[in-house]
Amino acid sequence: MVVQVSSKFRSDVKEVMERSNSEAQEATKEFFQKKKREGIEIDENTLKTNVSILLELNRYINKFVSFKNKDFIPSSVKFEHIDANGVPAEWITPPGVETDKVLFYLFGGAYNMGTIETRRKLPFLISESSSLRAFLVGYRLAPEHPFPAALDDSIAAYQWLLSTGIKAENIIIAGASAGGGLSVATLLKLREISLPLPAGVVLLSPWTDLALKGESMKLNAEYEPGLSKLTLGMTAMSYSGKYKRRNPLISPLYGDLKGLPPMLIHAGNVETLRDDSVRLADRAKEVGVDVTLEVWTDMPHVFQRYYGEIPESKQAIEKIGQFIQALLI
Repeated sequence: MVVQVSSKFRSDVKEVMERSNSEAQEATKEFFQKKKREGIEIDENTLKTNVSILLELNRYINKFVSFKNKDFIPSSVKFEHIDANGVPAEWITPPGVETDKVLFYLFGGAYNMGTIETRRKLPFLISESSSLRAFLVGYRLAPEHPFPAALDDSIAAYQWLLSTGIKAENIIIAGASAGGGLSVATLLKLREISLPLPAGVVLLSPWTDLALKGESMKLNAEYEPGLSKLTLGMTAMSYSGKYKRRNPLISPLYGDLKGLPPMLIHAGNVETLRDDSVRLADRAKEVGVDVTLEVWTDMPHVFQRYYGEIPESKQAIEKIGQFIQALLI
């Protein structure tokens, strides 16, 4: 479902988000026409009551917008599909990066959207900024594959990476939104099964509390109505399945974070999930984790995706590169 962009955003941010919203509206119109040809009439009320149709639409929009922006990554970048212990993955290798140092990347999409082909932009940007190649993991999605499928895939892919001779001390794990929460859950599971932890973790607007208890869910609702408590609650239920949403491997905010590697966390101050970052940083600091939390003024959820359009997006990617380079010297 397409929602209006808040008028309270800074003018340049609002312009970029309205462009994205326009693309989503174009995709929605095309989707409605497609379903009509299939004999299925859809209106706004259908999207409010039919969860499966709404999910199909959101996935359609995701692919449509990605195709619109497919030329962002230079042709000099190499892509190589990999079977990582049964998990689809992809090497993303910009020219001149170090191939023995790896960005292990878990994409966002509320655990029910996203593919390797539609989620290349951020791992490419971080890879280029930090001078190490990216390993993009195509974990399974809910509701077809609820928890623990995504976590199982992340662990299997990480084990495969270690089996190739890549050392844990040369790996950075990173993720955006749901991929950020999955990154922390992966660390907790790696520690549980006594596998070596990576050198650090980068989290972009991580979704760490699927119980949705952060105050920013309410305080910033007018800025991001598309990431409302109702919408996120539906996807949280589809992912958690029969498990409690406060399970630390589903909502790592409630886990024991002691002993985790250095963290860099980015969030926007007006996003509904802001407090998932703030509370995670606070809990991690309490148990001695080296945490750098940066809450960016006037920035929405995963604002780094607007690289080249909003100055802060480029600045954030540069800071991420500096953080990673400092850890992997």
